[in-house]
Amino acid sequence: MSTLSVNDIAQFFYADQRINVTVKFRLKEQVYLEIQTPVTGLRLPPPQTPIFLQWQWYATQWYATHWQQQGIVERVDLGPSPMIVAAMQDQPQAVENRRTRRYHLHIPMLIPQGPLKWRKITTETEDVSVDGLRCQVPMAFTEGTTVDFILELPTRTIKMNGTVLRCRESGQPGLFDMALRLNPVMGRDYQLFRAYLDSQP
Repeated sequence: MSTLSVNDIAQFFYADQRINVTVKFRLKEQVYLEIQTPVTGLRLPPPQTPIFLQWQWYATQWYATHWQQQGIVERVDLGPSPMIVAAMQDQPQAVENRRTRRYHLHIPMLIPQGPLKWRKITTETEDVSVDGLRCQVPMAFTEGTTVDFILELPTRTIKMNGTVLRCRESGQPGLFDMALRLNPVMGRDYQLFRAYLDSQP
């Protein structure tokens, strides 16, 4: 069983919105969730609202299992670091027992940077799955943030984005190992990406 721990990245849905959070502090039955989704125009759950937190747990670098646990919102703090405090209920439940295959594919990858996205980080994937990917980058990305990127598949170029699960120093000087959870609500490009993975032996 996977327990939601400090620095874990999770999400929940409220009012047809997906809200990304990071666990900043945890007591036995209480979690402090820092809101990573921009709060401007965001509808947040009021106290006493049930929410269902979802997260991934990587059993190995190859497989990930999805977990869910219900919480009850105790309060919402809209200070400089917006926070939701929730009381966790029951035990975490595996909501998807299917484990996704990861592929050792080195796909050329570009990560646009800057206000106008003119500067690009050039890298390649280390491994990929339908849920996420791993790559090495020359700078640290904040966990929980959304990263737009471009993948150069053999037949076409696609644009996607994902949430940073972790970004830590690798064994090579000046490089960071970054894991992204893909955002599946991306339409045709994501479907092309899945079709490419399905075509792999």
